[in-house]
Amino acid sequence: MENHPGLTEQLGPRNRLQMELTKLESQRHDLWVLIVFVAAVLVLGALSFLTPESIWRHNELELKMPPQFLFLIMMLVVVLTLYLVRRESEMRRLRLINLQQTLAAQTEQSTGMIDSLTNVFSRSFLREVLEGEIARAERNKRPLGVIMCDLDNFKQVNDRYGHLMGDYVLAQMAGILKSCVRGSDFVIRYGGDEFLVILSDTDEPGAQIVKGRIEQKIAEWDRTNRIGDTPVSASLGLVLHASGQSAEQLVAAADARMYASKHGGRRKSEVGAAGS
Repeated sequence: MENHPGLTEQLGPRNRLQMELTKLESQRHDLWVLIVFVAAVLVLGALSFLTPESIWRHNELELKMPPQFLFLIMMLVVVLTLYLVRRESEMRRLRLINLQQTLAAQTEQSTGMIDSLTNVFSRSFLREVLEGEIARAERNKRPLGVIMCDLDNFKQVNDRYGHLMGDYVLAQMAGILKSCVRGSDFVIRYGGDEFLVILSDTDEPGAQIVKGRIEQKIAEWDRTNRIGDTPVSASLGLVLHASGQSAEQLVAAADARMYASKHGGRRKSEVGAAGS
């Protein structure tokens, strides 16, 4: 089954960046403790070296120094502390700004990738993922299957029962498609009531199993969730990628087989290599 966006978000860039920021702040706190300790040791060591008679007497620690000198040391410590605190605050502000910008960019990218209605990948993500899968399939000489899915009678559902009911049906169909594939596969809303299923590393027998599973689950859903007297089914066009063919050619071949299935009533037998 395709990864749920909530799980992706839980393990995704937002949480990783937040964890890294928390980790960084914890490390900086530990570093400050070490710096203060080392500074105190160095100051005492310097005083012991420069004015031993003012600190050590009969092997006992005894601090003796003019009040002006003590006041000067205190002022230097205060000025240095204020400088370091201001510098730390400015660095923290810059880190937070950078974090916000990174999260905003990640959120914008994620929003463009996911179709808000059906919770599957949007068409804007199609080229990137399909070209990547084609390149991987050709490089590893592994099969790649694509299924174009178009809902039958969807226009009747919209016209008779309204667009809210149509949106409900689309979301249900997207859920069925996601439940029929593996986490390594992709379900993409191609447009309207059309979905594209990309089956990575899948040969013809495996793709046929997925295709049959989709048909079976949609039929089961229609029996128990019939919208009035309007049956809902799907026309599926399955193709296998042929070496050297582009993403556009592969999608066009799947689309052509889907339309052949819809008009010829051969949903259970439409399969072939792209371009065949």
